[in-house]
Amino acid sequence: MELGAASFHNKVMEGWDTLKGIGWMWGGLMAILGAMAGSFASAAIHRIPREGMTLIHPLRSFCPHCRHTLRWHDNLPILGWLLLRGKCRDCGVGFGASYLGHELILASVFLVAGSGWAAISLGTLLLTLVALTALWIAAGVDWNHLILPDGITLGGVVLGLLAAPFLPQFQLGPDLSRSFWFFGFQDASSFSSPATAAFTAAVAGALISFLLLFGIRALFSYLLGQEALGFGDVKFLAAVGALLGLEAALWTLLVGVFLGALLGLLNVMRMSLLVRVRNRRRGVSHSVRKVLFRGWRLGRRIPFGPPLVLGTALLLLFPGSARVFFLETWPETLRLLLN
Repeated sequence: MELGAASFHNKVMEGWDTLKGIGWMWGGLMAILGAMAGSFASAAIHRIPREGMTLIHPLRSFCPHCRHTLRWHDNLPILGWLLLRGKCRDCGVGFGASYLGHELILASVFLVAGSGWAAISLGTLLLTLVALTALWIAAGVDWNHLILPDGITLGGVVLGLLAAPFLPQFQLGPDLSRSFWFFGFQDASSFSSPATAAFTAAVAGALISFLLLFGIRALFSYLLGQEALGFGDVKFLAAVGALLGLEAALWTLLVGVFLGALLGLLNVMRMSLLVRVRNRRRGVSHSVRKVLFRGWRLGRRIPFGPPLVLGTALLLLFPGSARVFFLETWPETLRLLLN
């Protein structure tokens, strides 16, 4: 039995290496899988926030306007949207470009994932693709409805903890040699096995990440007199810690804060411009200060999920480059600027 299992594993790995060696076929497979994931994500983003709908009910995709069930060939990723010219076959109302965007973006992201470190094994690639799809769904739902689904945040914690012993590369790096500076710079050799080291790191990453952002949320909510962060953001960072470790969760938070501030500034500027245009149309004259204040009141609240998702995706796709940037490039740049 053991010999048969070993033979089967060898054949699978030979087929895996052969497929990856054919560039156009491998790239095409990743793009097709990404487009299919994008089609699933667009349906999930529409259904998850709505009562009476689940990912499997109704079973078939339908037009949001007339509720007619889509034909199977109309539901083909990318191709179906192009053939229909983005409109429902039954009522003629446009679906919107976002459906095509979901499919094209995830097709591109899957191509990047398939050409990176995650393709070292079938297990690491599958988990990476599942995580990327879940991240995109979380970003879409939070952007539209200001909520991060528990199925993705809490589900991500469970998935990260369960995957850690079997796919320790996510916690220990592709070569299983990453040190844990929060354990006194210990590496995997300090533990009885890579599986034990990865699971320990996953538990610590989830717990510390949760407590860290929970504390930040409580502090700023007290100082501002209102809720500063959604609890979904706290659970999301715990999921990042469970899947990628505490260090990746900290870098994700840093990227999220930077991008969130930039996005917030751009949104305030956008709303200020809209206020100014509206005032001109009405013949109302307000000072620049009042226009900016009104723009700040209207545009200050933005979802924190999408910036966190982008930070997580960067850490997931490029863990080595991100680690070098945060631990070496960035500190050295700051040192040069301060000297």
